[in-house]
Amino acid sequence: MKKILLIDTNTTPFNEVFPVYPIGLDYLEGAIREKGNFKTHILDLTRMGGPLPSPDFKIRKKRSLELIKGAITQRHWDVIGLSLRNIDSTYPMTDGDPSLHYYVPDLLDYIECVTRSSDANTFIALGGTAFSMMPELFMAGRKDNCYGVIGAAESTFPLVIQSLLAGSTVRRITRPDTRSIGMLKNRELIGKYFGLPTGDSTFGIRTRVGCGQFCGYCPYPLISGPGQYLKETGRVIDEIRFLKGIRQEVGSSQPLRIMFADDIFNRPLAQAKGILRAMIEENEIPDSWHAYLDPKNIDEDFVDLILETNGWRQPENNKRSDGYSRRRFNFLLDLDSGSSRMLKKIGKSFDREDIISSVNTFKWAAKRYERRPDVDLIGFGFHILLGYPGEDEESVKETCGLINELGPSQITFQMGVRVYPKTPLAQETRGVLWKEEEDLIKPVFTGMNRTVILDWLKRYLHDRYTRILQRGNMILISRA
Repeated sequence: MKKILLIDTNTTPFNEVFPVYPIGLDYLEGAIREKGNFKTHILDLTRMGGPLPSPDFKIRKKRSLELIKGAITQRHWDVIGLSLRNIDSTYPMTDGDPSLHYYVPDLLDYIECVTRSSDANTFIALGGTAFSMMPELFMAGRKDNCYGVIGAAESTFPLVIQSLLAGSTVRRITRPDTRSIGMLKNRELIGKYFGLPTGDSTFGIRTRVGCGQFCGYCPYPLISGPGQYLKETGRVIDEIRFLKGIRQEVGSSQPLRIMFADDIFNRPLAQAKGILRAMIEENEIPDSWHAYLDPKNIDEDFVDLILETNGWRQPENNKRSDGYSRRRFNFLLDLDSGSSRMLKKIGKSFDREDIISSVNTFKWAAKRYERRPDVDLIGFGFHILLGYPGEDEESVKETCGLINELGPSQITFQMGVRVYPKTPLAQETRGVLWKEEEDLIKPVFTGMNRTVILDWLKRYLHDRYTRILQRGNMILISRA
């Protein structure tokens, strides 16, 4: 029986605080097992490394390299796959040590560790979002036994493995030519995430591949392609049921938190609503879930379904004297801008009026829902990008006007936009922010003077927004 080792390298500062289950490797492992007589093992560096007593990630890296070397040398592996998930943080929340936000050097060291520790006749396969963004970077100088897969690999990677082990010719870098979406299946690993000693785990479920959008800064259309592939609603419900069953088996008191790990969850809207309705009908409702949403595809029925299924539910419960556990919700929308001119420039499929319509729809439904005895509060907030090319005082003023009109309780402003290779934003900024594509390996951001931006925000935002906190390239503003 051929032996395959899959390594999850997602050891970022964010993942220390909010452990994210390695959904991609779980999906991939299940697909591999379905295709042939393989013995698979996942080396999850987040779980195996244990919690850190300090933010010194050099300790984490050393421990991770030891774990990789130990797992490889204890037996012969026919194939070793590395999931390279993040190249850097698009919104660093702290200043100082750049290694907290820039992960490429660590990823290259992980690959080198695998190369040095494994047999010459072991095939090495690279994949994941980080690899898919910059495959040439990670493949440069690799030996002939190293291969790469771009994008969702459930349909492609098992075939690559079969071909390699059969001695067939395989392209060094492969893209999926068929579409499939995996299922969560690793009962043992999921159970261990329910028992992590720190933080609260979030379990991802993918309901579709692709978003159908072409935002100027986003590399995902280059990875997933222009179209969409949708998972059947029944399979999504099966995954939620599977997670709930494991939590019960291991006796965990940890809440079940789910992220629908799609580029956009509510596009098409009909499928998103179908999933939420099925959750209610099958009584398979998690304690909380969240997702990335298209602000244009929101109607009252969708908002009702979100609230009924604990979308964006906060972890704290407030009990009244009559025994009711009162739920709190904090709904977040990624708007990018409140200026129609900037939204068009970015490439969004919605404008300022779409945002106003959707938020008012949400507020109307939330007002009805707050009358229920088991609901304490329903708030909402915005995430805004500042500094995309073309941003100026007028567009910031327009964004502030939208905030003043709609009244979110909190707003997160991201100062500057990460420039990724081959995106429309990269082409627009070539010769200004960068010259050669190698310049984009390290984080390059568009940007504006922070002092000027803060002055504009203070000038144009309503005086009820008095709480201002700066963290890295983020400005967090909330109402008094």
